[in-house]
Amino acid sequence: MVSHQFEGAQILSQLQCSGMVSVLDLMQGGFPSRALFHELYNMYQKYMPPKLTRLDPRLFCKALFKALGLNENDYKFGLTRVFFRPGKFAEFDQIMKSDPDHLAELVKKVNTWLIHSRWKKVQWCALSVIKLKNKILYRTNACINMQKTVRMWLCKKKHKPRIDGLVKVRNLKKRMARFNEVVAGLKEGKQEMSKKIQELEDAIDTLMVKIKNTVMSRIDIDHEYRALVSRSEQLLTDMQNKKKEEEERERLKRIQEEMERERKRREEEEQRRKQEEEERRL
Repeated sequence: MVSHQFEGAQILSQLQCSGMVSVLDLMQGGFPSRALFHELYNMYQKYMPPKLTRLDPRLFCKALFKALGLNENDYKFGLTRVFFRPGKFAEFDQIMKSDPDHLAELVKKVNTWLIHSRWKKVQWCALSVIKLKNKILYRTNACINMQKTVRMWLCKKKHKPRIDGLVKVRNLKKRMARFNEVVAGLKEGKQEMSKKIQELEDAIDTLMVKIKNTVMSRIDIDHEYRALVSRSEQLLTDMQNKKKEEEERERLKRIQEEMERERKRREEEEQRRKQEEEERRL
């Protein structure tokens, strides 16, 4: 090893072993330079016209970088400061301290970018308001549909037993025509049976009015309906039995009439026979 003489291979090997190359690669890929927004603002506001110096420090820095045409990969914005890749901050500082003509062009670009930025914000705000309006309308319609569905379910739960009860009671009333047919075939007790049928029809009409005008539970409706059904079945059974009794009486009456005719026929034959015998004796 000789003084003031360097061997490149050995030095590179020492730098690699000490991690210097990795540090440099990290610095090259990272953002080693950083500056606070208000520091940049205070540093360069003297080069800007009053119109731009009134901007917020963060917006001021953003407008400058956009106007300078810096690559977005060369810097990143944080919460309170901006980060630069190696060498980019010096390049930025050199551009800012250039001649006045270039600075005037820069101010013009900044104004253009601000107008574009504000117009984009206006567009975004308009679209956001439209989306918000559509969302409010959608949620309003959804609330209406939900309320409609819930109200429909509540009404169905409340009135479905009454509707079913009315349908059953009306079907029972339609069966009353059969009762009238049976009564029409009776020869005795028509008035009594017609009165019972009318009472049953009045009870059915009363139950229908009660179901329509009052809120009745399914249990109450079924209880009264079964009572009417039992009453109608009992009435029908009574009428059928009465009709059978009449038919039986009619049958017995016909038998009795036939027996009476037979008796008269025999008496007449006996009288004829006696008369013939008397005529022979004479």
